[in-house]
Amino acid sequence: MIMKIYHNGKIADKDTLEEIFEPGFLFGWGVFETLRAYNGKVPFLDLHIARLNDALNTLGIEELKTDFKAKINELLKVNNLEDAYIRITAYKKRESTGVLIYADKFGYYPQSAYEKGFSAVISPYRRNIKNNFYTIKSLSYLENRLSWFEAQKQNKDEALVLNEDGFLSGGSRSNLFIVKDQDVITSSIESGAFDGITRKIVISELKKMNISVKEAQISIENLFSCAKEAFLTSALLEAMPLVECGGKKIGDGKPGKVTLNVLEQYRSIL
Repeated sequence: MIMKIYHNGKIADKDTLEEIFEPGFLFGWGVFETLRAYNGKVPFLDLHIARLNDALNTLGIEELKTDFKAKINELLKVNNLEDAYIRITAYKKRESTGVLIYADKFGYYPQSAYEKGFSAVISPYRRNIKNNFYTIKSLSYLENRLSWFEAQKQNKDEALVLNEDGFLSGGSRSNLFIVKDQDVITSSIESGAFDGITRKIVISELKKMNISVKEAQISIENLFSCAKEAFLTSALLEAMPLVECGGKKIGDGKPGKVTLNVLEQYRSIL
């Protein structure tokens, strides 16, 4: 006898929806990566896949041997995409590792967003830096999503997240950099920053630009009283100016020179 289930208003055969009964779906037991394709090319793909497999190992899930470059190129071709959003999801199955790759047209952040800059709120949810799972892009991503949802409810672009000691870990889906005097400072991994691929690349490019960059604790006071400018990084955002948080201007409330130089430099190496 074929087992029946209730699914979104209908009675359906269980075996037609077997994948959602795998542990990865039932328990958020898996990881993901988000990337961008530029003119059909996906920069830093190897770094993202290495991080994906490291995270799978941490969660006790078998590594993937998928030829991601070939599969992504195939997806871009069949969907007629050049500039695209890409998400790779890898999850625990009872007898193997599941993988889902999704690609769609990228159109989130027009140039006007970089000219205006992002506004943010302070998330009501704290990041627990004593729990090392914050270092993994886990499918159990609820706190980050709820933080971003809080920003959306207030018609803002991002939510900054504090750790339990009251220091800024970064954004709900981004890493935070501030410009203070002649230095660029980013939240340290120890204070809850995510070890982002774009974060690493921006740090490297800043050094090539002969700009001092430090990883340290950043307080809310630093953000408002010391920062001349600030920006957020991620594979999707690149380097996005952050000009306001909680109704208060950061610096002069406009995208700063260092931020725009970093954005230009980052785009030059894609």
